[in-house]
Amino acid sequence: MPRYVLVDAALWQENIDSLWLEGFTYRSLFRGTAQQKLYTVAPYLVDISVSGVEFIKEIVQQDPVKRRVTWLHSELSIDDLRKHLRRFLRMKTKTGMYIYSRFYDPYVADCVFPNLTSAQLNEFFAPIEYLITEDVRINERCVFYLSADKELRIKYKAINYVDNK
Repeated sequence: MPRYVLVDAALWQENIDSLWLEGFTYRSLFRGTAQQKLYTVAPYLVDISVSGVEFIKEIVQQDPVKRRVTWLHSELSIDDLRKHLRRFLRMKTKTGMYIYSRFYDPYVADCVFPNLTSAQLNEFFAPIEYLITEDVRINERCVFYLSADKELRIKYKAINYVDNK
């Protein structure tokens, strides 16, 4: 069972308010002024290891496209994992400009992770045992992890969702 889930507030819109319910432990990946100004569109790391059952139910009740979340497992504390993940929020382009990386969006992750170098994968997955994305557009679940020889492995599985709306 994954210990954490990454939620993109921009996709959840008004339903993101469920995150602020008492009992959930979560952290925005943004900080400072960006965290204050962009809280309704920020990515959030949610610890589902303690009180996650209700939040998992909330995720499943969302529209299949809006409930795009990325599940992951790490033994790090939520604060240490947040610090680690924050390092990947910006990417440097070939022209030297920095752009935001939406690696926490499953549709983006499915394209990005297979194209990272071995060094980049090792850096990202160092404290992460596995990461799970789901793409309802093609009914596919992907589990990303590094093998013992530090190579990216991806397990694909067909999924069937019932639209709960």
